[in-house]
Amino acid sequence: MDKIILITILFVVIPGCGGGGADDAQSTSPLIGTWVTESCEQASDSNDMLLNTWAKGLYEFTNQGTIRIGNEQYSDSNCTVPGSTQAPSDTAIPIIYKDNGSQLLQEGINGAGLLIEVGTGSQVSSVDAFYTINNNSLCFSDAFTFEALTFGISEIGASSIDFGSCLSRP
Repeated sequence: MDKIILITILFVVIPGCGGGGADDAQSTSPLIGTWVTESCEQASDSNDMLLNTWAKGLYEFTNQGTIRIGNEQYSDSNCTVPGSTQAPSDTAIPIIYKDNGSQLLQEGINGAGLLIEVGTGSQVSSVDAFYTINNNSLCFSDAFTFEALTFGISEIGASSIDFGSCLSRP
């Protein structure tokens, strides 16, 4: 059965149990550290009413193999007038990653394999796809969604790199 898992990031990231661990190779991954979405998105409330708040997503790849999520809030649509910041923290549903190392991707560019697992126990969904880093811009396969207010994985997603939705170093 095809599955798509999306986690919508409102402005409160629910702390949860971390999970997973990392091997020695994981601790040298170029993913380690905090990345911010290049896009700026308008937030909405639980009734999908647009708010006068915009955001950029923060994603921290830890050397323990977890992904933590946060956001930077702004009061303008260009994300230039800062508001508050929710530092990356663990989510209620654990997000684990494994950097599978360097590979030549189908587009003929240098990249690396990436496995992301969301959930625990028998409720784990995992996707194995790719990423590439060029000039401090981190882009992922279409199978992964790293947006300002949404994170997700799709077991039916494509492995080609989406250069229109990338993260950068803050």
